[in-house]
Amino acid sequence: MEYSINTHSTDDAEDLFIVAKERLLDINDWREGHTYTLTDGHKRKAHRNAHSGDFIKINTDTWVYINKIQYDDYPDIAGESITMFMSTESDTESMHTVAINRVGKVLTVQGFNLSFCQDAVGFLKGLIATEEYAIAS
Repeated sequence: MEYSINTHSTDDAEDLFIVAKERLLDINDWREGHTYTLTDGHKRKAHRNAHSGDFIKINTDTWVYINKIQYDDYPDIAGESITMFMSTESDTESMHTVAINRVGKVLTVQGFNLSFCQDAVGFLKGLIATEEYAIAS
């Protein structure tokens, strides 16, 4: 799944990328039909942004491990990206991925294998959409 927003300016896209990045890393504020709780590597509740090695507790019975969070900056194309790679405890071989990319004035969110989300489309759109920049249906 992939959704994009074409902003009015590169500055707007940079600002929107910062908002989307914070939304992605603020696990305790994720909303889309489930209750998400960020925990540290020892499964103790954490009141901070996500880090590699943390867990996400979904409702009361599903655990998702954050394998890696990777930020990349591409000044030659006026772009940047942040990607979160995750796996579930019940299937450590399958990778679940969310990527937010900005190139110039365009912001894109991509999701791969988000089987732990009840509404993956709403979740992805919610990461980058704002009142000013909505995603057309």
